[in-house]
Amino acid sequence: MKRLSSRSSVYTPISTLNTNLLHRLNKNDTSLVRIIFSSRNLGSQGVNILTQSLLSNTNLRELDLSSNSIGLEGAHSITSLLRHQATSNNNNMIANNGNSSDEKWGIATLKLCDNSLYDIGTKEIANALENDDVLLSDLWLDDNFIGATALAHLANALRHNSKLRRLHLRHNSFQSLVPLIQCTFDKRTLNTVAESNHTLHHVFLNCGYDYECRELESMLKINRIYGKVEARRKKVALFLEEDLWRLLRMDVDMMDAKLLPRLLGILAQHGSVSTLFGVVQHLPSNVLAYQGIDERNCSLHDSMDVGVPMDVEYVSF
Repeated sequence: MKRLSSRSSVYTPISTLNTNLLHRLNKNDTSLVRIIFSSRNLGSQGVNILTQSLLSNTNLRELDLSSNSIGLEGAHSITSLLRHQATSNNNNMIANNGNSSDEKWGIATLKLCDNSLYDIGTKEIANALENDDVLLSDLWLDDNFIGATALAHLANALRHNSKLRRLHLRHNSFQSLVPLIQCTFDKRTLNTVAESNHTLHHVFLNCGYDYECRELESMLKINRIYGKVEARRKKVALFLEEDLWRLLRMDVDMMDAKLLPRLLGILAQHGSVSTLFGVVQHLPSNVLAYQGIDERNCSLHDSMDVGVPMDVEYVSF
Protein backbone atom coordinates (compact mmCIF):
# COMPACT_ATOMS: atom_id res chain seq x y z
CA MET A 1 0.00 0.00 0.00
CA LYS A 2 1.15 3.51 -0.77
CA ARG A 3 2.54 5.61 2.05
CA LEU A 4 0.86 8.93 2.61
CA SER A 5 3.04 11.71 1.30
CA SER A 6 3.84 14.51 3.70
CA ARG A 7 3.19 16.91 0.83
CA SER A 8 -0.35 15.67 0.24
CA SER A 9 -3.11 18.00 1.31
CA VAL A 10 -5.90 17.29 3.77
CA TYR A 11 -9.06 18.31 1.97
CA THR A 12 -11.87 19.72 4.13
CA PRO A 13 -14.80 20.93 2.03
CA ILE A 14 -16.68 23.90 3.43
CA SER A 15 -20.03 22.76 2.05
CA THR A 16 -21.75 19.57 0.92
CA LEU A 17 -20.80 17.64 -2.20
CA ASN A 18 -19.93 19.72 -5.22
CA THR A 19 -19.28 18.76 -8.81
CA ASN A 20 -15.68 19.97 -8.69
CA LEU A 21 -14.76 17.61 -5.84
CA LEU A 22 -16.56 14.67 -7.44
CA HIS A 23 -14.80 15.36 -10.74
CA ARG A 24 -11.38 15.44 -9.03
CA LEU A 25 -12.07 12.16 -7.24
CA ASN A 26 -13.34 10.51 -10.39
CA LYS A 27 -10.25 11.67 -12.31
CA ASN A 28 -8.00 10.26 -9.57
CA ASP A 29 -6.51 13.56 -8.38
CA THR A 30 -3.21 12.58 -6.73
CA SER A 31 -3.45 15.38 -4.16
CA LEU A 32 -6.69 14.02 -2.68
CA VAL A 33 -5.47 11.34 -0.30
CA ARG A 34 -7.18 12.58 2.88
CA ILE A 35 -10.70 13.97 2.98
CA ILE A 36 -12.39 15.22 6.13
CA PHE A 37 -16.08 15.27 5.34
CA SER A 38 -17.51 15.21 8.86
CA SER A 39 -20.73 17.03 9.79
CA ARG A 40 -21.74 17.85 6.21
CA ASN A 41 -25.28 16.44 6.34
CA LEU A 42 -24.58 13.98 3.54
CA GLY A 43 -27.13 11.35 4.49
CA SER A 44 -27.27 8.01 2.70
CA GLN A 45 -27.87 9.62 -0.70
CA GLY A 46 -24.82 11.86 -0.47
CA VAL A 47 -22.60 8.95 0.63
CA ASN A 48 -23.83 6.91 -2.32
CA ILE A 49 -22.90 9.71 -4.73
CA LEU A 50 -19.49 10.05 -3.09
CA THR A 51 -18.70 6.33 -3.19
CA GLN A 52 -19.71 6.12 -6.85
CA SER A 53 -17.11 8.78 -7.65
CA LEU A 54 -14.48 6.70 -5.83
CA LEU A 55 -14.93 3.48 -7.80
CA SER A 56 -12.01 4.28 -10.11
CA ASN A 57 -9.98 6.25 -7.55
CA THR A 58 -6.66 4.71 -6.45
CA ASN A 59 -5.22 7.58 -4.38
CA LEU A 60 -7.64 8.22 -1.51
CA ARG A 61 -6.34 6.64 1.71
CA GLU A 62 -8.24 8.38 4.53
CA LEU A 63 -11.93 9.29 4.58
CA ASP A 64 -13.75 10.92 7.49
CA LEU A 65 -17.54 10.68 7.19
CA SER A 66 -18.37 11.20 10.87
CA SER A 67 -21.68 12.79 11.87
CA ASN A 68 -23.49 12.50 8.55
CA SER A 69 -26.48 10.32 9.50
CA ILE A 70 -25.65 7.78 6.83
CA GLY A 71 -27.63 4.91 8.41
CA LEU A 72 -27.93 1.44 6.88
CA GLU A 73 -28.10 2.57 3.25
CA GLY A 74 -24.94 4.64 3.62
CA ALA A 75 -23.19 1.71 5.31
CA HIS A 76 -24.20 -0.48 2.37
CA SER A 77 -22.69 2.02 -0.12
CA ILE A 78 -19.41 2.05 1.82
CA THR A 79 -19.31 -1.76 2.00
CA SER A 80 -19.84 -1.98 -1.74
CA LEU A 81 -16.96 0.46 -2.33
CA LEU A 82 -14.58 -1.48 -0.07
CA ARG A 83 -15.45 -4.76 -1.78
CA HIS A 84 -15.02 -3.16 -5.19
CA GLN A 85 -11.53 -1.97 -4.25
CA ALA A 86 -10.61 -5.45 -2.97
CA THR A 87 -11.87 -7.09 -6.17
CA SER A 88 -9.99 -4.58 -8.35
CA ASN A 89 -6.76 -5.31 -6.50
CA ASN A 90 -7.23 -9.04 -6.99
CA ASN A 91 -7.99 -8.60 -10.69
CA ASN A 92 -4.86 -6.49 -11.09
CA MET A 93 -2.80 -9.19 -9.39
CA ILE A 94 -4.24 -11.84 -11.72
CA ALA A 95 -3.48 -9.61 -14.71
CA ASN A 96 0.11 -9.37 -13.49
CA ASN A 97 0.47 -13.16 -13.30
CA GLY A 98 -0.17 -13.34 -9.57
CA ASN A 99 2.64 -10.97 -8.64
CA SER A 100 1.66 -10.08 -5.06
CA SER A 101 4.40 -7.45 -4.87
CA ASP A 102 2.36 -5.12 -7.06
CA GLU A 103 1.18 -2.12 -5.08
CA LYS A 104 -2.37 -2.38 -3.71
CA TRP A 105 -4.67 0.57 -3.22
CA GLY A 106 -7.74 1.36 -1.19
CA ILE A 107 -9.05 3.28 1.81
CA ALA A 108 -6.96 2.44 4.87
CA THR A 109 -8.50 4.78 7.46
CA LEU A 110 -12.28 5.15 7.63
CA LYS A 111 -14.09 7.26 10.23
CA LEU A 112 -17.80 6.57 10.63
CA CYS A 113 -18.38 7.98 14.13
CA ASP A 114 -21.83 9.27 15.12
CA ASN A 115 -23.72 8.00 12.08
CA SER A 116 -26.68 6.20 13.69
CA LEU A 117 -25.51 2.85 12.37
CA TYR A 118 -27.07 0.85 15.20
CA ASP A 119 -26.68 -2.95 15.01
CA ILE A 120 -27.99 -3.35 11.48
CA GLY A 121 -25.62 -0.79 9.92
CA THR A 122 -22.66 -2.09 11.94
CA LYS A 123 -23.34 -5.61 10.65
CA GLU A 124 -23.15 -4.24 7.11
CA ILE A 125 -19.68 -2.79 7.77
CA ALA A 126 -18.66 -6.04 9.47
CA ASN A 127 -19.60 -7.93 6.30
CA ALA A 128 -16.91 -5.98 4.45
CA LEU A 129 -14.30 -6.93 7.06
CA GLU A 130 -14.95 -10.63 6.45
CA ASN A 131 -13.18 -10.13 3.13
CA ASP A 132 -9.49 -10.17 4.04
CA ASP A 133 -8.66 -8.41 0.78
CA VAL A 134 -10.29 -5.22 2.12
CA LEU A 135 -7.34 -3.03 3.10
CA LEU A 136 -8.83 -1.12 6.05
CA SER A 137 -6.29 -0.84 8.87
CA ASP A 138 -8.02 1.79 11.04
CA LEU A 139 -11.82 1.82 11.57
CA TRP A 140 -13.71 4.32 13.75
CA LEU A 141 -17.21 3.31 14.90
CA ASP A 142 -17.61 5.47 18.01
CA ASP A 143 -21.07 6.74 19.03
CA ASN A 144 -23.15 4.45 16.84
CA PHE A 145 -25.45 2.69 19.37
CA ILE A 146 -23.67 -0.62 18.74
CA GLY A 147 -25.16 -3.38 20.91
CA ALA A 148 -24.16 -6.90 21.87
CA THR A 149 -25.52 -8.49 18.67
CA ALA A 150 -23.53 -6.25 16.32
CA LEU A 151 -20.39 -6.54 18.47
CA ALA A 152 -20.57 -10.33 18.17
CA HIS A 153 -21.02 -10.01 14.39
CA LEU A 154 -18.06 -7.64 14.20
CA ALA A 155 -15.88 -9.98 16.29
CA ASN A 156 -16.76 -12.96 14.09
CA ALA A 157 -15.85 -10.97 10.98
CA LEU A 158 -12.44 -10.15 12.46
CA ARG A 159 -11.63 -13.84 12.73
CA HIS A 160 -11.28 -13.76 8.94
CA ASN A 161 -9.42 -10.44 8.80
CA SER A 162 -5.66 -9.86 9.04
CA LYS A 163 -5.53 -6.24 7.85
CA LEU A 164 -7.33 -4.23 10.55
CA ARG A 165 -4.96 -2.94 13.24
CA ARG A 166 -7.02 -0.35 15.15
CA LEU A 167 -10.72 -0.50 16.01
CA HIS A 168 -12.43 2.45 17.73
CA LEU A 169 -15.60 1.57 19.68
CA ARG A 170 -16.05 4.31 22.28
CA HIS A 171 -19.50 5.38 23.50
CA ASN A 172 -21.59 2.44 22.30
CA SER A 173 -24.30 0.26 23.87
CA PHE A 174 -22.69 -3.16 24.39
CA GLN A 175 -21.96 -4.12 27.99
CA SER A 176 -19.47 -6.98 27.61
CA LEU A 177 -16.20 -7.49 25.76
CA VAL A 178 -16.48 -11.28 25.63
CA PRO A 179 -16.95 -11.41 21.81
CA LEU A 180 -13.73 -9.43 21.29
CA ILE A 181 -11.84 -11.55 23.82
CA GLN A 182 -12.96 -14.75 22.12
CA CYS A 183 -12.11 -13.26 18.74
CA THR A 184 -8.47 -12.80 19.78
CA PHE A 185 -8.18 -15.98 21.89
CA ASP A 186 -10.88 -18.59 21.31
CA LYS A 187 -10.03 -21.31 23.82
CA ARG A 188 -12.64 -23.90 22.84
CA THR A 189 -10.17 -26.13 20.97
CA LEU A 190 -6.65 -26.04 19.63
CA ASN A 191 -8.03 -25.31 16.17
CA THR A 192 -10.11 -22.34 17.34
CA VAL A 193 -7.06 -20.90 19.10
CA ALA A 194 -5.13 -21.13 15.85
CA GLU A 195 -7.99 -19.53 13.91
CA SER A 196 -8.35 -16.57 16.28
CA ASN A 197 -7.37 -13.05 15.23
CA HIS A 198 -3.62 -12.53 15.71
CA THR A 199 -3.24 -9.19 13.91
CA LEU A 200 -5.55 -6.70 15.65
CA HIS A 201 -3.34 -4.35 17.72
CA HIS A 202 -5.63 -1.85 19.46
CA VAL A 203 -9.29 -1.60 20.48
CA PHE A 204 -10.21 1.82 21.84
CA LEU A 205 -12.94 1.65 24.50
CA ASN A 206 -14.28 3.63 27.41
CA CYS A 207 -16.17 1.00 29.37
CA GLY A 208 -15.99 0.16 33.06
CA TYR A 209 -15.31 -3.56 32.70
CA ASP A 210 -11.78 -3.42 34.02
CA TYR A 211 -11.15 -7.17 34.16
CA GLU A 212 -12.39 -7.77 30.61
CA CYS A 213 -10.40 -4.78 29.37
CA ARG A 214 -7.23 -6.21 30.90
CA GLU A 215 -7.89 -9.66 29.44
CA LEU A 216 -8.50 -8.23 25.97
CA GLU A 217 -5.46 -5.95 26.20
CA SER A 218 -3.24 -8.90 27.13
CA MET A 219 -4.17 -10.64 23.86
CA LEU A 220 -3.79 -7.44 21.81
CA LYS A 221 -0.36 -6.93 23.36
CA ILE A 222 0.68 -10.41 22.22
CA ASN A 223 -0.47 -9.51 18.70
CA ARG A 224 1.55 -6.27 18.77
CA ILE A 225 4.73 -7.76 20.18
CA TYR A 226 5.01 -11.03 18.29
CA GLY A 227 3.40 -10.54 14.90
CA LYS A 228 0.90 -12.94 13.35
CA VAL A 229 2.87 -16.20 13.28
CA GLU A 230 4.57 -15.93 16.66
CA ALA A 231 1.44 -14.54 18.30
CA ARG A 232 -0.44 -17.62 17.14
CA ARG A 233 2.23 -19.87 18.65
CA LYS A 234 2.23 -17.91 21.89
CA LYS A 235 -1.53 -18.34 22.25
CA VAL A 236 -1.27 -22.03 21.41
CA ALA A 237 1.29 -22.33 24.22
CA LEU A 238 -1.08 -20.55 26.61
CA PHE A 239 -3.88 -22.90 25.62
CA LEU A 240 -1.68 -25.97 26.03
CA GLU A 241 -0.60 -24.88 29.47
CA GLU A 242 -4.25 -24.65 30.48
CA ASP A 243 -5.68 -27.66 28.68
CA LEU A 244 -2.98 -30.14 27.66
CA TRP A 245 -3.61 -32.26 30.72
CA ARG A 246 -7.14 -32.97 29.54
CA LEU A 247 -5.94 -33.66 26.00
CA LEU A 248 -3.35 -36.13 27.21
CA ARG A 249 -5.98 -38.10 29.11
CA MET A 250 -7.77 -38.79 25.85
CA ASP A 251 -7.15 -42.02 23.99
CA VAL A 252 -4.18 -41.68 21.66
CA ASP A 253 -6.43 -42.55 18.71
CA MET A 254 -8.50 -39.43 19.42
CA MET A 255 -5.45 -37.21 19.33
CA ASP A 256 -2.94 -37.34 16.51
CA ALA A 257 0.09 -38.31 18.56
CA LYS A 258 2.37 -37.28 15.70
CA LEU A 259 1.56 -33.69 16.65
CA LEU A 260 2.82 -34.08 20.20
CA PRO A 261 6.48 -33.25 19.47
CA ARG A 262 5.43 -30.03 17.80
CA LEU A 263 3.05 -29.16 20.61
CA LEU A 264 5.90 -29.66 23.03
CA GLY A 265 8.07 -27.56 20.73
CA ILE A 266 5.66 -24.67 21.06
CA LEU A 267 5.67 -25.06 24.83
CA ALA A 268 9.46 -25.03 24.76
CA GLN A 269 9.43 -21.79 22.78
CA HIS A 270 6.62 -19.88 24.45
CA GLY A 271 5.51 -21.74 27.57
CA SER A 272 7.03 -22.24 31.00
CA VAL A 273 9.78 -24.79 31.63
CA SER A 274 7.90 -26.26 34.58
CA THR A 275 4.85 -26.94 32.44
CA LEU A 276 6.95 -28.55 29.71
CA PHE A 277 8.66 -30.97 32.08
CA GLY A 278 5.42 -31.61 33.94
CA VAL A 279 3.75 -32.67 30.71
CA VAL A 280 6.58 -35.02 29.77
CA GLN A 281 6.63 -36.60 33.22
CA HIS A 282 2.89 -37.25 33.25
CA LEU A 283 2.34 -38.49 29.70
CA PRO A 284 0.15 -41.61 29.59
CA SER A 285 2.11 -44.81 28.98
CA ASN A 286 0.48 -45.46 25.59
CA VAL A 287 1.51 -42.00 24.39
CA LEU A 288 5.01 -42.51 25.79
CA ALA A 289 5.34 -45.71 23.82
CA TYR A 290 3.98 -44.12 20.66
CA GLN A 291 6.40 -41.21 20.86
CA GLY A 292 9.46 -43.22 21.78
CA ILE A 293 10.02 -41.42 25.08
CA ASP A 294 12.22 -43.09 27.69
CA GLU A 295 9.84 -43.32 30.65
CA ARG A 296 12.71 -43.95 33.06
CA ASN A 297 14.31 -40.54 32.60
CA CYS A 298 11.57 -38.79 30.61
CA SER A 299 14.00 -37.67 27.92
CA LEU A 300 12.87 -37.00 24.38
CA HIS A 301 14.70 -38.79 21.59
CA ASP A 302 16.54 -36.55 19.14
CA SER A 303 14.38 -37.88 16.30
CA MET A 304 11.34 -36.11 17.76
CA ASP A 305 12.53 -32.71 16.53
CA VAL A 306 11.00 -30.92 19.51
CA GLY A 307 12.44 -27.54 18.56
CA VAL A 308 10.57 -27.31 15.25
CA PRO A 309 7.71 -24.79 15.49
CA MET A 310 4.31 -26.19 14.60
CA ASP A 311 2.47 -24.73 11.65
CA VAL A 312 -0.87 -24.66 13.43
CA GLU A 313 -2.96 -24.08 10.33
CA TYR A 314 -2.66 -27.83 9.79
CA VAL A 315 -3.57 -28.92 13.32
CA SER A 316 -6.46 -31.36 13.32
CA PHE A 317 -7.89 -33.62 15.97
